[in-house]
Amino acid sequence: MSLEFIAEITANATDTQDLIFTTIPQTYESLRIIGVGNGQASISAGLNGVFSLVFNQDTSGSKHAWQRTAADYNSQVTNVEGIFNGNYAQAGYFTGSAPDSGYYPANYITDIYNYKGVAATGDVQYFSQSTAATYNNNYSFNSYTSGTYNNGTTPITSLQLNCGGANWMRYTKFSLYGRD
Repeated sequence: MSLEFIAEITANATDTQDLIFTTIPQTYESLRIIGVGNGQASISAGLNGVFSLVFNQDTSGSKHAWQRTAADYNSQVTNVEGIFNGNYAQAGYFTGSAPDSGYYPANYITDIYNYKGVAATGDVQYFSQSTAATYNNNYSFNSYTSGTYNNGTTPITSLQLNCGGANWMRYTKFSLYGRD
C-alpha cells in the first residue's frame, strides 16, 4: 500500500469554519486525510469540540450514520452506539482555545473507502481517529469514530472538513492522500 499526495488545505490566512477539498480524483481505491488543528471555541473540558465530514457538501439529506468510542482526561469512556439519518459525519474532536491559555491542537487520521460511487461496493465508509494532549491534561482525549455516507452511485468529488460551532484556528492543516 502506498500513499500519493493529492492536496493540502490550511487555515493560515484566516480562521474559517469549513476547509474543503475539491475535485477529488476517482483513480484511487481509498483516501486518507492526515491533519493537525484546533477550533477557536471556549469549550468545557473533554470531548466537546466536534470535527465533522460533509461529503459533496451535502447537508440536505439524512444520509450519514456514525458511532464513537472515546476516553477523556479522566479516563472516562464515552460511547455513542449509533447515530443514524444525520446530516453530517462526525469524525473527531478538538480541544478549543480555552485549555491552559495555549494552542493545543488535535491530530487526525481518517480513512475513507468506497468513495467512487460504485453500487457494488456500497456506501462510503470511514474510520477516524483523533487525539490531543494538553499541559494540565484537562482537555486531553482519544477518540475513534466510524461511519457511513449513503452516496448511492454518486462519486465523492469534494470533502468539507467542518469545525462544529467554531472556526478552525490558524496553523490548522489537513493533507489528502490517495491509496492504491
